[in-house]
Formats: sequence, C-alpha cells, structure tokens
Amino acid sequence: MKILVCVKQVPEKDARLRIAGDETWIVEDGLGFAISECDRYGVEAALRIKEAGEAEVVVLSLGGERASKGIKEALAMGCDRAIHVNSDELLGSDAITIAKVLAAAAKSEEADLIICGQQSDDLSYNAVGPALAQFLDMRHVQIVLEMEPLADGRLKVSHELDNNLIETVDVQLPAVIGVQSGINDVRYASLKGIMQAGSKPQQKLGLADLGLSADDVTPKVRIEKVGFPVRTSQAEILEGDAKEVANQLVHKLINDAKVL
Repeated sequence: MKILVCVKQVPEKDARLRIAGDETWIVEDGLGFAISECDRYGVEAALRIKEAGEAEVVVLSLGGERASKGIKEALAMGCDRAIHVNSDELLGSDAITIAKVLAAAAKSEEADLIICGQQSDDLSYNAVGPALAQFLDMRHVQIVLEMEPLADGRLKVSHELDNNLIETVDVQLPAVIGVQSGINDVRYASLKGIMQAGSKPQQKLGLADLGLSADDVTPKVRIEKVGFPVRTSQAEILEGDAKEVANQLVHKLINDAKVL
C-alpha cells in the first residue's frame, strides 16, 4: 500500500501574532512555524497503518523553503520520503487552488490512500480534502475518528456526522480521508528518526514540473481584511420571581441572542 499524507506549515500556536500594515494577513517575519494540528494526527494515522502491515508513507507539502521544516519533522516521525512543491507563488492560495496543486503532484504517485487533516489551524477551510478527491476522482470521507485497513482493498472508517452521531463504513480504496484532531496519540520524533530524516529522499518540484503555470494557481478567493476579535462585555440582571426571570431569559435568547 502507498499512503500519501499532506501536511501544511502554520504559525506555532503560542506565536505572538501581528496584523500586517495592509490588514490582509499577519506579519510572518520572525514567526515560528509548525505542522498544522490535524495534519500531525494524519501523519500518525498513516504511520500506524504502515506499522500494521506493509506500506510506504510519502509526505506531500506545498510552499516555500519554510515548508522544509515540517517535511523534515514528518520524515523524522517515520515517513519514508517526501515531495515538496516549492513555490512562493502558492502563498495566500485558497482551498481549491491548494487542492489543484496537491492533485497534480499526487497523480503520478498513484497512491492507494491520501490522508489530509480535516482543517488547517490558520484558515480552517474544511474544503481541501473534498476538492482533492474531486480532482482525482476518488472516494472521500471527512471528520474521520478511526480507521482500519481491511484485507480486501478496503478501509474501515468511523467518522462524525451531524448531532455528534458516528457512522462506521467500509470504503473501497483508493480514497481521500480527512482526519480529525484527537484521532490518536501523536508520537515524538526519536533521536534516531531525526538523524535518519536528512538522508531520506526529498523530491522538490516547481509548478512547471506539474504542468501548471502562475495563472493556474491564481486564487479564486481573496482575503479582504483580517483583525483581532473585538472584546466586549455586557451583563444584565433579570429581576422577578423564578417564573418571570425564566420567561425573560427565554425571550432574550430567542429575540436578542437568536440562539433558540
């Protein structure tokens, strides 16, 4: 089995963020970057399948040179080799563009299973996995909480539906799986793994190598403005007996807060 696992670099969770002068994104200079949380769980899920049987795990990442850090970390955890689509033209790309480039890089690999994080920590589109499956004409399952390879080319997965319902289905491979955070306990890279990571194959590709041009990766979605949430505080004391207070509260939840 060949497993392709997609990883994205995002600002570290404890990073102190500043809004850029044009207010269209954050200032990235000086920030530390790490693998997005859901992607980290995806790497672990791929490695567990590998350890349960024979499989090759290939890490796939897009972006400039800073993406190399996440790739090396995934290799140190146990992935076998890496594909790095190295292009600064992908900065600020939307979900459809990202999926298009991932699909172009994945086609020649003919992977049995492609694992993505359910969503990234920075943009949370929740759309890259479904779009990638569409580009590759593969089956797709989102919000996966458990997975187990079966002997007949299928994958048994449990995934979350609306209202916290869990559905377990058998998916015929090849397929794209969107992994939720918390699916497993993520391992730390061992010293041996860190030392071996540098000698593992890393293929660097440009857009031209994938048959894509700058026009092909022009974002369809543009961020107009970003900002920090405005902090507000407001409290209101409801007076009367228990029945009167309850009626006032329900009225406000329905008409003011609009949560009921």
